[in-house]
Amino acid sequence: MIEKLSTTEIIAVLAHEIGHYKKKHTLSMFIFSNIQTFATFALLGFLLGYPELSTALGASESSFHLSALAFFILFTPLSIFLGLINNTWSRHNEYEADTFAKQTYKVEPMRSALSKISTDSLANLSPHPAYVAFNYTHPTLLQRLKNLE
Repeated sequence: MIEKLSTTEIIAVLAHEIGHYKKKHTLSMFIFSNIQTFATFALLGFLLGYPELSTALGASESSFHLSALAFFILFTPLSIFLGLINNTWSRHNEYEADTFAKQTYKVEPMRSALSKISTDSLANLSPHPAYVAFNYTHPTLLQRLKNLE
């Protein structure tokens, strides 16, 4: 990809990445990810160690496998909800990094770099907003270009 970008576009992309560093996005996402992982394992440990769960689900005695199945059934909607939070936060961070690049360098090289990167990756320019909410960690190209105006 680097071969397809001009020097000013590469500098704009680097300014964007420095924005992530300056805004401490990596650190905050790392901390949130670790808290999320800890909470997931805590829930798993609680459910696996809760013998009444198996009997409440119809088993005659405590069952590791039934407790594990209950965890995955309960975790699925929680995982979807956490994914929405993660994606929303990640898109917010991308806007912040774009704004940082705009303020510290130039806007036009950033806009053209984003356009080239999106074209190269065959990005959908107008996905459904619900699809974006559930699946996109980055704003769409059109959203990012509008943010950079």
